Amino acid sequence: MPPPDRMVGKLSKLRAINPTDAKLLARNGKPLPKRSANAAPPPQPEPQPEPAFSSEHYGPSLGRRRLFEPLRNTFARFRQRCRKLPTPILLSARTVQVMIPIVPIGYFLTDNVMRITKVNGPSMTPYLNENYDQMHTQSDTALIQMWSKHRWIPWKDGRRLERGMVVIFPSPADPSRKAVKRIVGLPGDRVTNRDFPNEGAHLVPWNHVWVEGDAANQQRSMDSNSYGPISISMIEGLAIAVLSPRMRWLNWKDWESKDVDAAGSNGRLRPDYRKSIQDRIVKNAAKVERPPEW
Repeated sequence: MPPPDRMVGKLSKLRAINPTDAKLLARNGKPLPKRSANAAPPPQPEPQPEPAFSSEHYGPSLGRRRLFEPLRNTFARFRQRCRKLPTPILLSARTVQVMIPIVPIGYFLTDNVMRITKVNGPSMTPYLNENYDQMHTQSDTALIQMWSKHRWIPWKDGRRLERGMVVIFPSPADPSRKAVKRIVGLPGDRVTNRDFPNEGAHLVPWNHVWVEGDAANQQRSMDSNSYGPISISMIEGLAIAVLSPRMRWLNWKDWESKDVDAAGSNGRLRPDYRKSIQDRIVKNAAKVERPPEW
């Protein structure tokens, strides 16, 4: 530690400066000239008058903001009390806060955009559940493109049903369960019942479709051969892909193409599937018009 006389020498070199000189020193980095004790202080800038407050240029007046001051104070006190709650209760409250916007968004997506569903049973083998004969417990997980019935949905217009589409709808035999079938007949088609061919052909009425399963065994599928054509308004969505156990896209246009018989080698469709359907369906057999009450 230096002796006291040296410390006094260092302290004597320090001097107090006003704010203006401090700014000049910081800007230039050069020491300021010494001033005599009788020197006049530097001129200070005159204070500018504050502009008059106007709600036209600066937004709403402060009087309007004071209307919400009691409400803000109430929320502030409420948050302070919530912070004193135990940690488990705080975590539960934060979880609920996060789930509140997620739940309606999830319902909207599953009802109007996409849905993931399990396909159970052998009615759509081998197109779906292709390993059902070897493993009866294995089910395909399908991605369903939903068809919303709300009129304000922008992508609702322009869609149409085609032969070969695999659709999902409430089963007429058990409305609590969903059925996955293929559309094989459109309005105006004449279809012969697979279970009772001697009863004659059925004409698919307007706003209805004829659906069947892909299973070769007639006892494995309960479809329009049992409960007749279904209303188009019952259809909820279109199966577009299988996510597991073997991920693949479902191209319904293969059913109407000429090379669909050759597709039987990959296990999706049996070679005689298209021929057996063509023998029982007469496309556009009659012109179906819209009923007057519609």
